[in-house]
Amino acid sequence: MTELKYINKKENSNLQIKDLITLGLYTILLILVMAVGIGISTILTAVLFGGKVYFATYTSITVALVCGSVYSLIFNKINKNMAIFIMIAIIGLFMAISGHSILGGVVLIFAAILAEIAFRYGNEYLSYLFFNLGNIGIILPMFFMKDSYVKHLQNRNYSEEKINLVMSTTDMKTFIFIVIFTILFSFIGTYLGRKLYFKNFNKAGL
Repeated sequence: MTELKYINKKENSNLQIKDLITLGLYTILLILVMAVGIGISTILTAVLFGGKVYFATYTSITVALVCGSVYSLIFNKINKNMAIFIMIAIIGLFMAISGHSILGGVVLIFAAILAEIAFRYGNEYLSYLFFNLGNIGIILPMFFMKDSYVKHLQNRNYSEEKINLVMSTTDMKTFIFIVIFTILFSFIGTYLGRKLYFKNFNKAGL
C-alpha cells in the first residue's frame, strides 16, 4: 500500500519559471473542477429542494469534496513556497472580476495566507481547509450584509423573484450548516485527493 507521507520541507525552494507555468495550468484545472462542484450543487439543490434554494449557497461544500485531487497536485507536485498563495489569490481575483462581491475576494486572499502557512508546516489537511473556508467568503454578504447584497444583486439586474430566491435561505442555521459541512468535506476531500495523487498521479509523473 502506498504510504501517504507529507512533503519534505528541506527539498522546498522558490518558484521557478517552469513552476509558474505548471501552477497556471493546475490553477485553470482547479477552477474547472470547482465549476464541476458548482454543477453538482446545482443538481443537488434542484433535486432535494425542488429548485426553491439558491444553489450557490452550498457550493463551498461540494467544491470541498471534488477539488481535493487537484489541490494535492499543487501541494505535493509543485511543492514550492508561494505556490499555494498565488493559486488561491488568482482564484480570489477571478471571483472578484466575475461579478462576485469584493468581500469574497478579500476573504480568499486572507485564506491564501493561512493556506500558505499551513503548506510551510507541511499540513495539507489544514491548507485545503483554509482554502475551502475562504470560498465561504463569497456568500458572507448574503448572511451578514443583506441590504448591501440585495443592492449588489439589483445592480447585476437580478429580477425581484430571483433576489427573493437568493435571500430565502440566509438564516444563521443555514450558515452554521454550511461551515460545518465545508469543514467535514474538506477533510474528506483531502483524504481522497491524497489517495488519488499518491496512487495514480504521482506514479504517472504528474
